[in-house]
Amino acid sequence: MWLLYGANGTTGRLLLEIWRKGMGDGVPPILAGRNPSALQALGELYGLPYLCFSLEELPRVSLPSEVRLIANFAGPYESTAQPWLQYCSEKGLAYLDICGEWKVLHHIYESASLYLSAQIPLIHGAGYDTVIGEGALYFFRQRYPEALRLHLGVYTRGGFSTGTVRSALVTLPKGYYRWEKGRLHPIPFGSSERPLYTEKKYLFWSATLAELITFPAWNPDLEALSTWVALPKRYIRWVPFLEKVFAWEPFLDGLLRLLDSQRARFARKMDFNTTSCTLVEAEGGSERLYIRTPQPYVVTAWAVLRSVQLFFSGTNEPGPKSAFGRWKEQLWNQLPGLQLSWQGP
Repeated sequence: MWLLYGANGTTGRLLLEIWRKGMGDGVPPILAGRNPSALQALGELYGLPYLCFSLEELPRVSLPSEVRLIANFAGPYESTAQPWLQYCSEKGLAYLDICGEWKVLHHIYESASLYLSAQIPLIHGAGYDTVIGEGALYFFRQRYPEALRLHLGVYTRGGFSTGTVRSALVTLPKGYYRWEKGRLHPIPFGSSERPLYTEKKYLFWSATLAELITFPAWNPDLEALSTWVALPKRYIRWVPFLEKVFAWEPFLDGLLRLLDSQRARFARKMDFNTTSCTLVEAEGGSERLYIRTPQPYVVTAWAVLRSVQLFFSGTNEPGPKSAFGRWKEQLWNQLPGLQLSWQGP
């Protein structure tokens, strides 16, 4: 049995719907979160047990003995990861999340010895960003093993949940980085024009994605990695302003509270029927790998469900490793709707 904390969020609800329609034979979760009325409604709808508690109450929470894995869907992970990691270490429970916050992941790898000594599997980055990003990098290097200096670009469509926006807002002021020769190097915010799977070109902007931490962790021969995202121009013009005002914590706190009040509006604007695209290229190389995928939240829901299945069906090494880095093709081959294509410059 596993526990899904943050079940009432966008990804949690989508996961439960996919679980009910297509994966009902999988291991059922216990639903958990902070909103008792929402959890009760979800529990009744899906016929699942539920628990209501906040992270402040977590040290006093006693979970059923059957629970072996915690799936943390509550962000920003800057605030939620450490309480759950501490709890899992003390209770001997495996931990899984969909964290894409590089700073949190950097801390996790710096503390790897703690989780190894606790003998708990720490499965992080089980969502679209890391699974598809690492998968794209992995398959590129399968074809070009000599490619040691890579660029990863992500173009997503279909809208964002408030949880994703919250994580982005707390990460943005921490700057922009490139991974090179064993560590992160600060870089200026900039853009680069690249084509997608069509001939149309998009502006990709500097971004510090989770793959800068996760992929080099199991590819020690990699020399350099840069990550980029394609963003609307209306967003780019606000970046310098946001980076300055976020230095004033009360402003950020107020903005995050405003986001929470707009959860329903964000949800209504999401489109789960769109497609997204990830590309990889080597510095000085001529061929690009493009991976078209279903909408990112759909991919995340499937990736988590498949990761849970893989966890319960096999042996699990202790310590931190991303979901894709842990299972690679086993996970990739169980995700629907992925299309790989290779194109020249």
